[in-house]
Amino acid sequence: MPRKARVVERGLLRKGFRITYTHHRRFVYHTLDGEEPQTVSTIMSHGADRDVSDQLIAKMARQLHLTRRQFDDLIDCRLAQADYEAMLRRDGFIR
Repeated sequence: MPRKARVVERGLLRKGFRITYTHHRRFVYHTLDGEEPQTVSTIMSHGADRDVSDQLIAKMARQLHLTRRQFDDLIDCRLAQADYEAMLRRDGFIR
């Protein structure tokens, strides 16, 4: 199911992502300790009032090393930043 871009953006910002503006908004993860892992980021087009398609959400989830369900949990605050970070550490994406 498509999601509003502003909801996705707000959810990512709450979980430790920071925006870098280029021709798209790039969300780069920062750990609880402030590190910036090189392999954990995603891109979203400008336009906060638009819907993000299922295809783009699936792609964003893969870029963040999550399943679609885990991505939805991250955005909807059912997956805490500490738990997400523990998953990334366990799978070797961050130290």
